[in-house]
Amino acid sequence: MIEALLFDLDGTILDTTELIVQSFLHTFREGLGKTVSREEVMEHFGKSLDDEFRAMCSSFSDDQIQELVTLYRTHNHAHHDRMVSLIPGADKVLRKLAGQKVPMGVVTSKRRDMALHGLKLYGLDEIFSTIVHYDSTRQHKPDPEPLHYALTILGVLSSHAWYIGDSPYDMMAAKAAGCVAVGFCYNTFAPEKLVNSGADSLVYSWSELYALWQTKELPNEKGKGWATGE
Repeated sequence: MIEALLFDLDGTILDTTELIVQSFLHTFREGLGKTVSREEVMEHFGKSLDDEFRAMCSSFSDDQIQELVTLYRTHNHAHHDRMVSLIPGADKVLRKLAGQKVPMGVVTSKRRDMALHGLKLYGLDEIFSTIVHYDSTRQHKPDPEPLHYALTILGVLSSHAWYIGDSPYDMMAAKAAGCVAVGFCYNTFAPEKLVNSGADSLVYSWSELYALWQTKELPNEKGKGWATGE
């Protein structure tokens, strides 16, 4: 019995890909005089900002990492509202689900202020019963703690919830938490990466997600069409 839906934010509800990429490129260029590729940046999408910088700058001290984080946030905040958009269909489906009284939450690796700002930008902050952000827990995706925390607030067993996200780290967190892992294929990771990270099903649009929710029937095997949208 599926009772609740948990959502990632970036790449699932909000299209923030270009903003995030440009903020990283700016940070490495201005802070380190270094050029990094889009692919290197996007490889770590889904981790917390601190963890992404640690992965890309493994020899740096905590103080150096925080200097980069500050530079990133300054650029990201300055360009946020101009570069961010709502993923097509998200508003309509989320409001429809809210009207059906489906318990819903957001679980994101973003800090509280920008997570709320992004949702408020499109009037979606009041739709969710809980919003779990970077500051909510000690551990972060792919650790299951943020999902467990959200489900505790909702009063729902992990086996009775879906977690929908666009990154391998979302799928890993969902499986570690005992949730159904639904991969949202938009403009970040290839479908095969989500499948290989544990996705139980894939959707390619919000309309597909809503149709899947209505039937609540997931594929029994990873066969034809599983990672192609056919």
